Amino acid sequence: MWAVHSRLFDTNSGIFASDGQALLVDPGIFPEEVQEILATTARQHLSIQAVLLTHSHWDHILGPESLPGTPVIAQAAFDKTAAGQKEIILSEIAAWETEHHIPRPKPFDLPAPDLIFEKELEFFLGEESLRFLAAPGHTPDQCVVYHLASESLWAADMLSDLEIPFVSSSLAAYRRTLAMIAGLELRSLVPGHGRPTHDQQEIQARLAGDRAYLDELAEKVGQAVTQGKSMEETVNFCAGISYRQGAENAGPHRLNVESAYLEAGGDPGGRVEAGWVQVG
Repeated sequence: MWAVHSRLFDTNSGIFASDGQALLVDPGIFPEEVQEILATTARQHLSIQAVLLTHSHWDHILGPESLPGTPVIAQAAFDKTAAGQKEIILSEIAAWETEHHIPRPKPFDLPAPDLIFEKELEFFLGEESLRFLAAPGHTPDQCVVYHLASESLWAADMLSDLEIPFVSSSLAAYRRTLAMIAGLELRSLVPGHGRPTHDQQEIQARLAGDRAYLDELAEKVGQAVTQGKSMEETVNFCAGISYRQGAENAGPHRLNVESAYLEAGGDPGGRVEAGWVQVG
């Protein structure tokens, strides 16, 4: 397994390889970075069998257009989730390309998966087996990759050393996903954004820290809704929740609180958009 680091958002793309075959995970982000991933597989004499998209956020779906004819795999909710966010995805890609002066010879099309799965899919590279596991919470369609033989986890947009959990879909689902991951034996961890690690203490610290954060978030938001607090009062009530990542996560934390408040049945008080709905 190789993790290829992008200069944008500290994003990681993956190459799983065995017996001359390769699976690419979220290849991106800049065109030259995608080309370097393809050059790496060529230097290693690897035949690319498929591309796995861990979820439908724009910074994870750019690779397939550089790999026409290569099968694309995604979790079953991918098409519906991507279609529901299509305008936002296209506008985000257009803004990024404009900012970085990236030419686009033809309009971007959302990738269409050739193979989907619901809860789990076993995928073989040569004699090695990879497990694709549904992991909703960050998005409805997120999935992770687990290699049992090496106890390695490709964690998609979770368990980062830089970002708190971005609960842009469901707090309840995110907590269930981390409980599932806690049941796996882990010796290697690669987050979608941030630093990979082989340190088992670090892996467990990330997992325990993010679970504690989400547990406290659920508890306090639940209390606030029961007490009839407004959304803004709930944000203030949750201001003291601690997390292991840096202070630059204050904005995402507020979005988490607002989204969790709505998920728990809180009254938005006339706000049309709140939480992660504001940013797609």
